[in-house]
Amino acid sequence: MLEFWLPMALLFLAATITAIASRRKRDRCLKYFHGDPVLILMQTGKWLWGHFIAYPNTMELVFEHPEKDETGVKKSSYVLYTPEVDGIKKIIQPPPKTGTKAHDRWQKEIKRIANPSIFRRFRRWVWNMFNTLRDAVSQSLTMVIGSMKKTTQMGKVSGADKRAGEIGNTLLETVPNAYEPVLEKYLSKQVVVEMLEDGNVIEFAGLLQEYSGKYLLLRNVHYSPDLDETAHPDLPDRFDIIFPRAKALVRHCVAPL
Repeated sequence: MLEFWLPMALLFLAATITAIASRRKRDRCLKYFHGDPVLILMQTGKWLWGHFIAYPNTMELVFEHPEKDETGVKKSSYVLYTPEVDGIKKIIQPPPKTGTKAHDRWQKEIKRIANPSIFRRFRRWVWNMFNTLRDAVSQSLTMVIGSMKKTTQMGKVSGADKRAGEIGNTLLETVPNAYEPVLEKYLSKQVVVEMLEDGNVIEFAGLLQEYSGKYLLLRNVHYSPDLDETAHPDLPDRFDIIFPRAKALVRHCVAPL
């Protein structure tokens, strides 16, 4: 009896972990803006703003000061679903106001990103090694599950091996897998990102903090958004920006002065 219930208990535990991991999975660039105020520029030229909440397949903007619309409804949030997310041009986050403690922490964070510690470099190396070996890990999981099926009562459960394989693959997919040798080399360095806007190539220079399969995260980027100054007074001239990789690419590494 134990030979049957123990593997089934392990499958149930793995399925639970998979469900939790899938629900909490967020893009590793988007998670840096999670919970903070941002401005989003859509391909249509429309600007959206609010506190940014990242989900696995959607985004939410929570308004700090909801106002009634022409129908008298006070809307407190704005949800972007997958087709709309694909229409994002850039996501910008203004740094804290100069002279505040939050701005001092932001500056220290920029310096820390530009000069990563040995621990941060080692952690990055471990993740990259795992991504390199993920196929081998997947095959090993399949072999272990196949062995369990032959030597335990789990083999009598219809579809158990298929379900176990799906769980293993899902668990592996929760680990970021967007390794790019050039971008890894450029991490923590000043780079130039090119983006096509209105038929012209626009360049943005900033510190490359992170990248994923869908996004690039640059810090401390000089940028002047085309926004109504009455609605957004006192905007700085530098922002942290997330660019969709489908619309932007890292073209240059900036040489130190």
